Amino acid sequence: MKKILLGFGVVVTMVVAAFISLENGKKNNSYSTPEAALNNVENPKYEVLEIIDTKVFDSIAYVFYYSEVGLNQKNYLAVAKIDQNKYGWRFHELLGIGDINESNVGNSSGKDNYIVGFAPKEVDKLKFGSVEAELIAMETKGMKAFLLHGVESELMGQADFQYFDIEGHELTY
Repeated sequence: MKKILLGFGVVVTMVVAAFISLENGKKNNSYSTPEAALNNVENPKYEVLEIIDTKVFDSIAYVFYYSEVGLNQKNYLAVAKIDQNKYGWRFHELLGIGDINESNVGNSSGKDNYIVGFAPKEVDKLKFGSVEAELIAMETKGMKAFLLHGVESELMGQADFQYFDIEGHELTY
């Protein structure tokens, strides 16, 4: 009986220690803002050169920023997904959107329940099914970036975007 109680005590102690360790990890890797969480990522896949915009939905933030691929500065657009926990904001993942080049207008990529991509500068509103995109202005005059948050997973493989100009007329691309 004593061995059973001792074994039970060891298991409970290990579970409590694991819980405390996980909570300390969350606390130590959480920051006061999504941008601070992104700037504290060690060796990011896409280096942060300049943050363009941050879009926040409930406890998820998407931070759009310029990076570089090759020799040209600020020639690549990336987005970081940052989650909020009870200690602050914590880095979740990075996703490369692509080279900032007008030939990439219409290109998109997605993961989980969000899609990011490039739209032409004439677009004032972009929809995908019932979800309306958040548009992100960029220094490049010929294009904008977009974010679709809350996309149903079964629609992720499609790219049937609807583009509208400032007057509400549908544009074809």
